[in-house]
Amino acid sequence: MSNVASIQTGDGRCIYSFQVEAFPTLVANIYVIDDGNEVTLVDCGSGLERSNQNLLAGFAALRQEYGVPLRLETIDRIVITHAHIDHFGGLPFVRQHTQAPIGVHILDRRVLSNYEERLVVAARRLETFLERAGVADTQRQSLMSMYLFAKGVYRSTPVQFLLEEGTATLPGVQIVHAPGHCPGQICLRLDDVLLTADHVLARTTPHQAPESITLNMGLGHYLQSLDKVAALQGVRLALGGHEAPMPDLHGRIAQIKVLHEDRLQRVRDICAQPRTITAISRRLFGEVSSYHVLLALEEAGAHVEYLYQRGELLAANLEEIERQRNAVIHYQRA
Repeated sequence: MSNVASIQTGDGRCIYSFQVEAFPTLVANIYVIDDGNEVTLVDCGSGLERSNQNLLAGFAALRQEYGVPLRLETIDRIVITHAHIDHFGGLPFVRQHTQAPIGVHILDRRVLSNYEERLVVAARRLETFLERAGVADTQRQSLMSMYLFAKGVYRSTPVQFLLEEGTATLPGVQIVHAPGHCPGQICLRLDDVLLTADHVLARTTPHQAPESITLNMGLGHYLQSLDKVAALQGVRLALGGHEAPMPDLHGRIAQIKVLHEDRLQRVRDICAQPRTITAISRRLFGEVSSYHVLLALEEAGAHVEYLYQRGELLAANLEEIERQRNAVIHYQRA
């Protein structure tokens, strides 16, 4: 699965990449930056056994195909682009091989270093969202079980340094904070190459969830961050946390923005009559199954939240909301 590759930046630094199977249906890209002096590991997979074995196999493939003496034991630092478990879950495994310092954006630090606390809080907020979205009790319990299924893989791991935009935390690397898909999502620019993590992907439109579940997420933050990244000039190649390299970053950003505008217009049209988020989700995405039900609900919720925050949707059942705790909200076009 390694699919190793070597990318040379305009100033001569080398970015190696390979893949790991983070989950059975999800492949993640791992990056290793070698600037000739220090080696930085960017993301580390999910922590599941296959992901961990792929991580070791990727380093072995780099040694075999490129003759570079790279191992987990010899890296100088670890950078986590954002606090989604397919990117940071492998940290406890990596810690068995190296004590290299770990860095993440401050808005994602708590997820890595106080994971158990964060999981409880996030689960309660998600459950409240699902209740207000109109998800039936039985299905809500099923979705919460799926959400929590793989969460026990990770255990809290201390963070040694913070990745802040405008600082020289990483020598020769520009840190771009791009919240939306995740609060602490960062992109890393090395000369004419941009590591976009999950902010921009070649084929998939990165998943959105409401800010009501986690602050500094939400479609509004994401679209602002897209504009911020689009303003970067001279990017020859973008490398995502999943999927293929992107030689036309600005073209891909334009496609993503069109998709979200189309989806927002569909929500406006759907809400000509009062609709719950559950009903909106079904009209947007049809009948989906398993974990995709939760993803569809969050995606619909993010778009509803965006329009509601801007006064384009209103709650149509105010009396019910006033008298009932966590009432199901029916949204209607203003």
